[in-house]
Amino acid sequence: MSEFTSYANSFQTVINLSLGRISALLDMSGNPQDRCRCVHVGGTNGKGSVCAFLEAMLRAAGYRVGKYTSPNLIRVNERIAVDGEPISDAELAPLLEKIGERCLKVRETLGEMPSQFEVWTAAAFEYFAAKACDVVLLEVGMGGEFDATNVIKSNLAAVLTRIDLDHCAYLGNTVEEIARTKSGIIKPGCPVVTVRQAPGVNRVIAETAAEKGGALTVAEIPEPTEFEGIYEFMRCKGRRLRLGLGGPHQLENAALAVKTAEALGLDSADICRGIETARHPARLEMLAPGLIFDGAHNPNGVGALVRALDRYFPEGEQTVVFACMGDKEILPSLKMLGSPRRSFIFTQVNGNPRAMAAETLRAKAREAGIEGAVAPDLTAAVKMARDIGNLTVICGSLYLYETVPEAVGR
Repeated sequence: MSEFTSYANSFQTVINLSLGRISALLDMSGNPQDRCRCVHVGGTNGKGSVCAFLEAMLRAAGYRVGKYTSPNLIRVNERIAVDGEPISDAELAPLLEKIGERCLKVRETLGEMPSQFEVWTAAAFEYFAAKACDVVLLEVGMGGEFDATNVIKSNLAAVLTRIDLDHCAYLGNTVEEIARTKSGIIKPGCPVVTVRQAPGVNRVIAETAAEKGGALTVAEIPEPTEFEGIYEFMRCKGRRLRLGLGGPHQLENAALAVKTAEALGLDSADICRGIETARHPARLEMLAPGLIFDGAHNPNGVGALVRALDRYFPEGEQTVVFACMGDKEILPSLKMLGSPRRSFIFTQVNGNPRAMAAETLRAKAREAGIEGAVAPDLTAAVKMARDIGNLTVICGSLYLYETVPEAVGR
């Protein structure tokens, strides 16, 4: 592995959000982003799920679909995919080599090396343009206005999922400030789709859409009614459909995807097929009987997880396997998960310098009145949980998913 490839795959902290480095990098690549027709998806929670629904709908309609998401779960290649297939090592290696040479020129010109996320964003645009994708689903990394993905000049639609307090050091201290930053993905004249949420958030989105001359659609969220296992049913286009993604919160993401698909001109049959066939690992995923993984890592996501657990598993004891990053405010999430019927095993994401140590996590949990055992890694934590025999829920960080195959033996 080259020095640059190691850099591109390393964990990095955001230093400053701007479009200068990514713009210079893409200019050296011939601005491939200008050849991509993008649906830009921002927000705090649900971005990946909305992209999963949209991908399934667009593919059902016969479109060649590029999808750029982060973080990856097991392999970095997953971040850049066309029609569900991640970029191969054989395609990625020469692409990163070219981008590495351009990054050195950017550093010479601007005095700063492009960040890891900017490297991957540049690689994604170049790959999607080369593959002649009909539509690119572009998930925002952080924020919106100065996120590297926002180097595009126009988009087919701007989608804003539910917005909550997150990355406050970079995005703002109120949901309104964060909404203003995230609304920066709205381009002149593009359709804008969101859901009904905090009044201040909806006001900011509506104001920005009006300033840019974009038609705003606020999707109505269906009420949960019937479910099967961990999957909800919804009425859409006169049909009763079972969602392909688990959890009552997916009704909201599906509704967002439906309104976006309508704005793109997709027909009813393809929209319905996409609702039922969408797949998105690590989001309320049943890894094995009695073992669930959910990437919830902030209060909004954990709240959705708790509602799902209470709905689908109202009785019986549960074991929560929890790990998190050291820069997260975890007490609100832990308090939501706290329950007399839930016991805890605290573990850590090994190999990630941002990760909180398991012992530190247990000490912080005590501040919320929560006691628990400690395991050195996910494999050990899952073994402990299986010995207990309860329904086991792994959550707190998507980065845990990388060791799922080893931990669950698959």
